[in-house]
Amino acid sequence: MLKEKTGIGPGLLFMVMYISMFSYGVMHPISVAAKYMGNNGYWGFLMAFIISIPVIALITLLGKRFPKKSVIQYLPEVFGTFTGKFLGLIYLGFIMVLMIWASRAISEEISVYFLSRTPMWVSIFVFLGVAAYIAHQGIEGLTRLAAFIFPVTFLFGILAILFSFQNFQLDNIRPIFLIDGFKIPYGSLHMFYPFIPLLTVLMIYPYLTEKQKSFKVITGATALVFAVIFLVILSGIGNYSAPGISRYSWATLELTRKANLPFALQSFGLFFGATWLSQALVGTGFFYYILSEGMSELLKVLNYKWFTLILFPVTYFLIMLPSGVIDVRYIFPYLRIAGLALTLGLPSVILLVALLRNQGFKNVS
Repeated sequence: MLKEKTGIGPGLLFMVMYISMFSYGVMHPISVAAKYMGNNGYWGFLMAFIISIPVIALITLLGKRFPKKSVIQYLPEVFGTFTGKFLGLIYLGFIMVLMIWASRAISEEISVYFLSRTPMWVSIFVFLGVAAYIAHQGIEGLTRLAAFIFPVTFLFGILAILFSFQNFQLDNIRPIFLIDGFKIPYGSLHMFYPFIPLLTVLMIYPYLTEKQKSFKVITGATALVFAVIFLVILSGIGNYSAPGISRYSWATLELTRKANLPFALQSFGLFFGATWLSQALVGTGFFYYILSEGMSELLKVLNYKWFTLILFPVTYFLIMLPSGVIDVRYIFPYLRIAGLALTLGLPSVILLVALLRNQGFKNVS
């Protein structure tokens, strides 16, 4: 059992999962859909959502089988000490890579749209520092912060997306029902990446106070993320067309800049950017906490609060690597496919081996 005596109710779980998936997943889906699938690429995201349902089922089954342990704690029990710790290191390593990629991409967006005169190293230092501070507050403080910002950020986010349909052209999303070989199924593999944060549930499951509701709550949060990002993709392609999307590095922010308040002619871009950045900070803080808590459990030394401090210079150095060494655009396609393989494969393998070796609770109903 995790040392910190606290709990996460269904509402807090819903909001922290929504924020982590939405903040990491909303900035690139228009470009990915347009690149791999064309004008009707929105269907690829629907298929990606369908793939997420068995992933959620696997994660909740594992949680019920090991209700008082995180994935780092029961991996050695299932696979043996050496293999279990190695798999735990892979899990945490991927979380770190995802956080580094997202932090670098977010910092670049901040630099381009909001702080163009501020050196990149300052933006990254402040962003990562705030995320580390959020992680330092622990899972209870983190989830309560997510609950605090959720209503306002969701409201402004959904309004920006809905108002972006003002310039929507139906011809840009046609042909709607074209089946062009394996283009859409292949594209759906690349569109799965917003749901990769589902892996974090494997670390926080022991905190859940109403574990019997976990599948419904996580599925609900995932469905809401799907609905909102689906509208983003639909509006983006409808506004610019698939070929036109290639003109923009950050198509989602460009889209919200086209959304104007009726009669005021005021762009929603700034509102959306501010609310998205708030969610990105909480989402990164959540990943930072998962990484810190995981390292504490893996190495069995120090408290996670110490690891929030220890990991800061390492993470900052990796984010600050020159773009020629770590190019976020170049590694993004590989990260998407690796994330899908790990998100679907890791829970499947763990559950299969646990069943074969009769580990954990037998009754997981």
